Amino acid sequence: MITVTSAAGGVGRLLVRQLAQRGVPVRAVVKNIDQERTTRRDGATEVVVGDLRSPQTLDTALLGTTVLYHAAPTQIIDERPIIEHLIASGPSQGLQHIVFHSVIHPDLHELTHHRQKDVAEGLLRDSTMPTTVLRPSHYMQNYLEIWDLLQAGVMPYPVSPNSVMGVVDVADVAEAAATIALDPAPHTGRTYDLSTVELTRHEMAAIWAKVLGHGVTAVRIPPSSLTQRAAALPALGSVVTHAVRATGLRSVGHLVRGAGAASNPRGMNNWPPDAREAYRVMMSHYDRHGLPAGDLNVLPALLGREPNSYEDFARRSVAEYEQQSRSDRG
Repeated sequence: MITVTSAAGGVGRLLVRQLAQRGVPVRAVVKNIDQERTTRRDGATEVVVGDLRSPQTLDTALLGTTVLYHAAPTQIIDERPIIEHLIASGPSQGLQHIVFHSVIHPDLHELTHHRQKDVAEGLLRDSTMPTTVLRPSHYMQNYLEIWDLLQAGVMPYPVSPNSVMGVVDVADVAEAAATIALDPAPHTGRTYDLSTVELTRHEMAAIWAKVLGHGVTAVRIPPSSLTQRAAALPALGSVVTHAVRATGLRSVGHLVRGAGAASNPRGMNNWPPDAREAYRVMMSHYDRHGLPAGDLNVLPALLGREPNSYEDFARRSVAEYEQQSRSDRG
């Protein structure tokens, strides 16, 4: 049995699907009934609904599990108690290996999310639990949260368009995770950077323009808007102006729908205040410094092929959204 925590997340869903397609029993850990329905459709054999911070949830998830893929939601600030419980209780439940989902450059200790991942890595490294650590870069998929705005011709984000970001396709992360989870022994004690390419958002916008067939302009939204919505107001004029220039009157509907989605990015309105502030600080750092990629040679070696390019990802995303639109209409 392979157990996947955060199984309704971007990597988790794809990982459950890949394992299920290979006929592997998968136990998915999710936080609510809606997510349970989703992960069962993805192919999960068993589902545990609960909070990862609950020892009871963790024990239920671990029972009879040989390999655990563990990823904690961003809104969980302190991951130490979870990792300590996995280390203490896992072996007695049958756990033989943990594939730990970390973050690229966990040594950026001024960022809470990165520092907490570094702490977790250290706990696992100092334990006797066989572990593999994955350090993914910024996800290409993060920008799909503003899909309607991309359709309108703008790419607003709380990071400077000039900042260089290392990025990776979630699909490649899930494929690498599946490869390791199915045969973890050769990867024991290894730490893998999962990065594909470095791009500014200006460069990303140019790729979206090529794929969508209309202009797309990257616009900076102040990172402070993540905790103070009014801080985004000065940037709205630029967003509307660029959208109208790119797509004319067609931009109106997309702007309205995009504004609705942007009012609660990543479901942050439901996060605790300390998690929202930690995310703001992280985006502020990326705004000033970007986020360099890790070792670009690692992911091709794990996949046995070249990783998906940003254009590959963009074209696939457009095809998926068009297919979903046809399904919704029919």
